[in-house]
Amino acid sequence: MGIATEECKLGKVDGVLVYARRNQAGEAAVLDAIDLDHSKIQSIAEALANRGYGVMRQTKVRAGKVRYLFQAQWAGDGPPPEDPLAGLRSGMTTPDTSKG
Repeated sequence: MGIATEECKLGKVDGVLVYARRNQAGEAAVLDAIDLDHSKIQSIAEALANRGYGVMRQTKVRAGKVRYLFQAQWAGDGPPPEDPLAGLRSGMTTPDTSKG
């Protein structure tokens, strides 16, 4: 697997914007999100872990507010799924492949 080089908005899950860093093959190798709602981040992180991603969860304090985040890296057999958020996504109905 190559180095994750391209960041894009992958989609929204429960109002939480999930970003993907795609590797040289264009696969969503690393995913991350940050939100004020611990339960939303925990739910997305658990779903990704069940799909074969290794998930790191953290709590950060920024500007006096507690934010929860996760970073998930593909650890399963073979390439990562084409749509890691399949069945979870709300808001965006298709992956946004534009940068930023």
